[in-house]
Amino acid sequence: MSGIPSDQVLAIMRLKQWAFDRAALRHGHATRISHLGWRERRQREADSRNVRVVAFEEALSKLDPAHQQVLILTYRDGLRHADAAAMLGCSPRTICYLLPAARRRLADTLDRLDLL
Repeated sequence: MSGIPSDQVLAIMRLKQWAFDRAALRHGHATRISHLGWRERRQREADSRNVRVVAFEEALSKLDPAHQQVLILTYRDGLRHADAAAMLGCSPRTICYLLPAARRRLADTLDRLDLL
């Protein structure tokens, strides 16, 4: 991702990991038993995905509502800028300005909470 500072790249990766973990939890895949084969698991291993999702959502909740919406629509829902702008009732150019600011704020929040 050229042109994006490294802390924002890390924030983008955490956003994508959160979206993946959240979707897996929603579909009931808390562990990867089918891939690893069955073995007894400790409670903290099985709950690590839950903890990651909750910790990230706590950090996301500390952002402004506009920043939350633009990050969720573009990264979790995978919408293009024009579609996200239509849902938010603004221009696609506004999304282009909001997105880097939202990533920067998220990276700062994740860094403060030691989640980056």
